[in-house]
Amino acid sequence: MTSKTVYQTDHQGIFTGETFADPCPIEPDVWLIPGGCVEIAPPTTPAHKAARWNGKAWALIESYQGETVYHKTTGQPLLVARPGPLPEGYTLVVPGDHQIWSQGQWVDDVPAQLQIRYAAQLRAVNAACEQEIVGGFVCDALGETYFYDSALVDQINLNSQLLSGAGGLVACRDTDNVKAYREHTAEQLHLVNDAFNEHRLARLQKALVIKQQLDQALLASDLGALEAASWEAVDV
Repeated sequence: MTSKTVYQTDHQGIFTGETFADPCPIEPDVWLIPGGCVEIAPPTTPAHKAARWNGKAWALIESYQGETVYHKTTGQPLLVARPGPLPEGYTLVVPGDHQIWSQGQWVDDVPAQLQIRYAAQLRAVNAACEQEIVGGFVCDALGETYFYDSALVDQINLNSQLLSGAGGLVACRDTDNVKAYREHTAEQLHLVNDAFNEHRLARLQKALVIKQQLDQALLASDLGALEAASWEAVDV
């Protein structure tokens, strides 16, 4: 035999792996045992255990070394650096988003989830409302139905023409989607402006209805109702 398997331990006596001892070149049947090694094989170590040499024999101790645990109050992860029991106040169970530790398990933090979802739904409603307001509208001020752009610059241009008190050219699209600057009288400009205001008011009223639904759902702690109160789901 040219070498012998021995078992390496660290400074705490914890088994770290196998290595080899070489035979002594001057004494037969004598092995040069590396420092910290023992010749007796350690026992099989189950999960969350480590084998430790106490100078006479191997003993199994608790060990979570190298594992990630989670604080039960904050949910923050911690990588366990040394053998020993599970750190106090920590668990191996991974928390989900917006969960709290309760009665031995992670559970949804309903108030936090409600507030987060409420804020997200409000942002979505405001964005959808704004998108529709600036998305254009139709008006038959010219005797036929035309589509008018209503981006902010279009609103400013229309207001400027109204303030001038005279008619003028306004860009609009016909039913074939042909965009052109078409002559409008002052009265027709007012009709276009009225149509835009009606278009805008309808979207603002819809947004208000949805926001009232969101407020009621938040007050009732009803996450399902919060999810249901969306721009697409409400027809006002």
